[in-house]
Amino acid sequence: MGPKIRPALFSEQRELARVYTAAFWDDILFGDLIHPHRKEFPEDNELYWLRQVQVYWWDYTHHFIVSTAVDKQGTEVVAGVAHWSRTGASGRAARLGWWDPRRLAKPAAAACVKLSAYVYRNRAADPANEDIIERSYPFLGHIWTGSRSESWYLEALGVHPDYQNQGHGRALVAWGMEQAERERVACSVISAWGKETFYRNCGFDKEDCGHAGQGDGNPLADVKGGIIFFKDAPGKE
Repeated sequence: MGPKIRPALFSEQRELARVYTAAFWDDILFGDLIHPHRKEFPEDNELYWLRQVQVYWWDYTHHFIVSTAVDKQGTEVVAGVAHWSRTGASGRAARLGWWDPRRLAKPAAAACVKLSAYVYRNRAADPANEDIIERSYPFLGHIWTGSRSESWYLEALGVHPDYQNQGHGRALVAWGMEQAERERVACSVISAWGKETFYRNCGFDKEDCGHAGQGDGNPLADVKGGIIFFKDAPGKE
């Protein structure tokens, strides 16, 4: 029986954070660089991911998709999670009208999380690097332009170590690729170090389309990994 794919439930937010924490524990970026004190404060490492989920949960262009498995007790558990976002003007326009009050949900959630982070800081993190990914965004905007401005973008993919190499990651990638194919738009991802072959095997174009650390002054310039892959929209010349 293969992985079961479905949207995450609101009640599973903490479980998503636990899966991401375990999946990225030894990662160069999310582990060593952002959370050098994670072994001393593992719960704070998990808090980082929980805050990410809590903010983007209320953004109607973002989707948390889980892959589940059945454990030895016969209980369904979250084995993997993918955070997909729909970039581009048409993706935003197709979901909510400008007048829809749900547009206020994400700013309100972000404010609450910011207050929480101020009151209870992430002790597992290096304060100088905790927001390093956000600070790199201005260097990358030019890549998602033209025919690639409309895209299903894989923000983060994590599979718990207990369930890796069982097809969960591929199934979660396939979910986003199917959305992109249905809408006839691009699909994109920034690969973690060592995952380049995985994404190529999942169907992304073999050509490297850029690097997350490119550009003078980019804080990710010296971080390994970060190759940007696309599966271009059907019919792109």
